[in-house]
Amino acid sequence: MPPSPLLLMVLAILPPLLVLLFCNAAAVSSQLAWTQIYVGSNSQVDLWTQESQGCRCNHDLLRQDCACCVPQGGCQCGALALNRCAQCGLEQHCTNMCNVTIKADMLLARSNSTFGQIKSPALSGPNHCWYTLDPGYDRRVELQVYRLVNAGHFNGSSCVSGYLELLDSFGQGSGPRICGQDERLSPPVVMFADRESAVLNFRIEEATSRSQFLAYFSFTSLTNVHGLAFRPKGGRRIEHTVCDWLYQDFSCNKDSCTLASPGFPGIYGTNLYCKYHITTSSVHTKVRLQFLTLSLPLNHCGAHYISVYQGPTSNSPLLTTICDKSAKDHTFPGPNVLLEFRAGASIPPYDYTGFVATIEFIDDESTQPASTAATLEASPYPAVAVQRNLRNDQSCELTIKSADIKSGHFDLRGMQNWKTNCTIRFEGREPEIVHISLFNYVLKASSCQSFIEIYDGPDIRSKDKTKRLCSPVENHARDTNGMFRERQMFVSSGNHMTLLVRRLMANNQDEETEYLDGAYSFFNVLERGTLQPDTLCDVNYNGRSSSSRGKLKHPGTEQIFWNVEGQLRCSQNLIPATNQSISIKVISLNKMSSNLCYTECGDGGCRCVKNASSVVDQLYVISTNDDILSCICGDFQAEWLPVTVKSWSPIKLVYSVSKYSWANKGFEYSAEYSFKDDMVCGYRVINQHTGILESPIMIRESPLNFYYHQDCTWLLDSNVERHLTIEIGSSQSRPCSAWNISIHEYSERSDDKAGPILYTFCSREKNSTNTLPWQTNIVVIKLRAMTQTPPQYYIKWRSDVDRARLSGSTAHTAAASAGSLKLANDWTILLFTIIFLYVKQMKNS
Repeated sequence: MPPSPLLLMVLAILPPLLVLLFCNAAAVSSQLAWTQIYVGSNSQVDLWTQESQGCRCNHDLLRQDCACCVPQGGCQCGALALNRCAQCGLEQHCTNMCNVTIKADMLLARSNSTFGQIKSPALSGPNHCWYTLDPGYDRRVELQVYRLVNAGHFNGSSCVSGYLELLDSFGQGSGPRICGQDERLSPPVVMFADRESAVLNFRIEEATSRSQFLAYFSFTSLTNVHGLAFRPKGGRRIEHTVCDWLYQDFSCNKDSCTLASPGFPGIYGTNLYCKYHITTSSVHTKVRLQFLTLSLPLNHCGAHYISVYQGPTSNSPLLTTICDKSAKDHTFPGPNVLLEFRAGASIPPYDYTGFVATIEFIDDESTQPASTAATLEASPYPAVAVQRNLRNDQSCELTIKSADIKSGHFDLRGMQNWKTNCTIRFEGREPEIVHISLFNYVLKASSCQSFIEIYDGPDIRSKDKTKRLCSPVENHARDTNGMFRERQMFVSSGNHMTLLVRRLMANNQDEETEYLDGAYSFFNVLERGTLQPDTLCDVNYNGRSSSSRGKLKHPGTEQIFWNVEGQLRCSQNLIPATNQSISIKVISLNKMSSNLCYTECGDGGCRCVKNASSVVDQLYVISTNDDILSCICGDFQAEWLPVTVKSWSPIKLVYSVSKYSWANKGFEYSAEYSFKDDMVCGYRVINQHTGILESPIMIRESPLNFYYHQDCTWLLDSNVERHLTIEIGSSQSRPCSAWNISIHEYSERSDDKAGPILYTFCSREKNSTNTLPWQTNIVVIKLRAMTQTPPQYYIKWRSDVDRARLSGSTAHTAAASAGSLKLANDWTILLFTIIFLYVKQMKNS
């Protein structure tokens, strides 16, 4: 039977000869608990050392007695430790791994791994070592402690004389202080930190001959769907707090929300006080709390427990207290419920992990009008319970509030009693708008005696009316062949919309002869962008008016999509302001299946390679010129995610489903966007006669599938009639398809003033100088790039006086002046001659 990872770690701190004796007897290939860290291979000494000798030494190429490292990520320790290897990037700490900064990006670049091992030196106490763990962007720190030797002891309430502790960037404990004289921790003590960097402190405060610990660390993506990483669902962390959360019913209207103790499923920290605020939009809504996991220290209910209050504060009535390992279901009335989680000192053995619970919001059916159930049963489409007001059974009024539900279906055929006038009011909350689609309606009365009026506002006012449908008229969602017709959609300008339906029923008519049904959606423009006119799902995000960062997800889950069938295409257009950039990061994808397409990712972006000309499911990013910057389809490898495109010009994330239907919806995805202020690229007008443009320094923000899209334009106007010389150079050697710089004639006809191309520079040329024709003193320079490596370039220009042309022009002017003077003299002589002859004639007469 192969030895366990724990045993391997213990062996790692023994002399190498003993390790070799053991490893020759058994093959090792095992995976660490909790995360995707694979330890060892056949006859491996430790995590990075394949064999203790037999390979060429990196410090002396003539020697062959150094350790052989694992092929992926291992580097020799050098002359100080001939028989050991360490993780590439950390080999300088082979003999003394103490006071170390470990960066995920550096490790990935050097060892192609974002995990590794920390083996502290054998300290003689009192002593102290720290380890800064920097996960970089969009990752968290995972730590698994397997071994403690002479690291303090537990006195019944806390660790004394020494401990191991993980602190997050706020200085808060991401786990307890753990201690012990000879602790072989199995399962390991797991701790997490998901707020930027974390610091691991190992402190010995008493005299010891040898104190040591062994641990594995991992920088794990926050979007990783595998392994242990837990992400709360439906709630949001309250800013400027350590562990407080808010859960609201409208954020959980489709799926239950999920909450958990800090660091779950690792061990939580010490002396915690976390509050989970749960709110409902109606006093009739109840909160169901179901504990999926509850693991608190046994017999310590005074220090580790959960309190539930009926209200927003701990001064509200106490409903119940939960502790130990008893997992139960609880139902509490709204509209406010507060969960308080308190944790005292850490208690060995460190085998408790906290809790996970789901929150479900339940409408109290006993408080709903009797007509609601009848309406829902009569509706053939997906429907939701809505608040209805039947005044003395004499009116037909329906009020649908976004506080109760975000989308759903309405149908007048479900009303219990026939009424001539029916009003449906849609009440959203700022900054929401109302989106309505009419599915079916029939009005049979003559001469507009029956009608449907749609008002853009909360009241029935003539100035708000946007549409009137007069009888006789009818519309059906499907045609006679069962295919859906073109949709009739209406969008409000504010957060209210009203439908007024007048129905005239003759004595011999059935009450369903005249009716109306459709679907609605409350659209939050701040979170979901600005819905574009006459579209179902195209939205704009503007850099100055929208949130600076937010989430993007797949559409098509709301009832307003019920009558959509066939190809579905929705675009999210992100428009940065001047001196802004926009980044789109595709985080997760699933349910995308097609054997007609596969994805290839390279330096120029990800592209969809189709095996046929048929339409397939795709998620792609395009530029304003409709150039596809990145495309994902078919058999896409999840480990390639995230895919990020950063641009300084508008880009679109397009969701394209080949065959959409309400019964078989499209694929799912999640993405993020962020606007940032910077001046790397854009449109600039330059009037200087001489100058230089240099590429800015850009640090790659992600190691895998991060692409820069640049479409920069400089209008160079020297404003004088001179010879313009432009020099372009680069230290890179990249293909023109990765990036290039082009010089264009000036043209008033184009938006960016770029006319025909005069010259195109590619980085493989290294350097190029071009002198433009005389009087070509206005040109447009454009940089186009789509690459993983930011372009490096410089552009120099100068406007020189042409001496030859200048002297030629002067001579021409002088000749012209001389000619003009000669002509003037001729006219003067002629004039005096005429005057002389005239005077002489007068004397003779």
